[in-house]
Amino acid sequence: MKNIYIVNMTSRSIRYGIGTYIRQLIRCAQHAGMKVHYVLISDEVKEFEVEEKDGVRHLNIPLSSYYGNGYSLNALIKIEESIAYLLKEYILDDDGNIFHFNIMRQEALISRMKKQYKGKFVLTVHYTEWSFELLGDRKKLKQILNKRPDRMDFRESYVSNSFRRDKKVLNEHADRVVAIAQHSYDDIVGIYGTDPGKVTLINNALPDKYRHLSAQQRDALRARYNLSPDENVIIFAGRLDEVKGIAILIRAFRILLGRYPNSRLIVAGEGEFKELLAHAFGDWGKVMFTGYIGQRTLNDLYSVADIGVVPSLHEEFGYVAIEMMMHRLPVIVNATTGLAEIVDHEINGLHVFLKRGKHNLRYSAGELAGGMIRLLFNPDLRLELGRNARKKYLSRYSIRHFDEKMKSLYQTL
Repeated sequence: MKNIYIVNMTSRSIRYGIGTYIRQLIRCAQHAGMKVHYVLISDEVKEFEVEEKDGVRHLNIPLSSYYGNGYSLNALIKIEESIAYLLKEYILDDDGNIFHFNIMRQEALISRMKKQYKGKFVLTVHYTEWSFELLGDRKKLKQILNKRPDRMDFRESYVSNSFRRDKKVLNEHADRVVAIAQHSYDDIVGIYGTDPGKVTLINNALPDKYRHLSAQQRDALRARYNLSPDENVIIFAGRLDEVKGIAILIRAFRILLGRYPNSRLIVAGEGEFKELLAHAFGDWGKVMFTGYIGQRTLNDLYSVADIGVVPSLHEEFGYVAIEMMMHRLPVIVNATTGLAEIVDHEINGLHVFLKRGKHNLRYSAGELAGGMIRLLFNPDLRLELGRNARKKYLSRYSIRHFDEKMKSLYQTL
């Protein structure tokens, strides 16, 4: 039996994208007959602990102890090297070991473990620091990389240093690299110069949770959540961060209400509500803030919604978009990186073009409102886009495709 060590460092994203991915990796590896060890560097444990749960050995390392405030870069490198040593008792001396990392910035940990332990090292690129910081602007990245270090400001220096660190991880430490989207694959091969022979494109995917509801069942489910049968329901799901475009959405919804007053916006996610409430002033009764909710409740809300909206200013992939498509929702997305790849304009959703910054808020809100108004005005288009959205989910983003490709990758190691 092969042993696989899935390594991750937790943050609030563990509840969202990367957390979903880790759970799918664990399930996939178990189905492939491997013994799974999950190494989690976490801020939710106080001391190093080992526990066996559902056939998975969990090795939990306290994040706060190792990544506290005030550490220099050199100190952090030594700490990551210490973590590699700490795991020595729990990692078998076996050439068949697989180490699957999910955070690129742990360069020192990956480097030390590769020197210390036998096996193959896989890295999934969930995001890159430069792409997040520059919202995927490749032209801006090239300008920064061509600058002399002594002429860079702090932000440019951060982008340059993180890019060079990631390049080293991809090209020197990883035996195989997983790209979660085509644009990510293109960046890894084209910008980082990684050998395409060791890069595999495996799209993120989700298990199918769609259930067909009759009109009567849908009305009953709406009633459970205090939604009337004739309301136009728009749904957003995700963290309430600026980069998720939530302030733009709420301003856009206020514009929409001027045209379609019988509408409701569901905001499913957690974060800072105070500023958002200011944007929704006077229309609070039309906006449902759920806070963090479980997947079953979220699936219910998708089932009763009419339109899904993902106005993120940047997404490396976008689980929420394929969740909405799974539930047969037409999806309006900002035409950025991963989202533009998932949703095909005028086929299974709509693209809008949003801009960052408060000075662009009015323009972006108008752009997004226009997309929502168009779909509410044309129910036939809305239904057609929704049908096509589900078809694309089934053909490309169902969990079956993910499992087949990931198992195939593991078998080659």
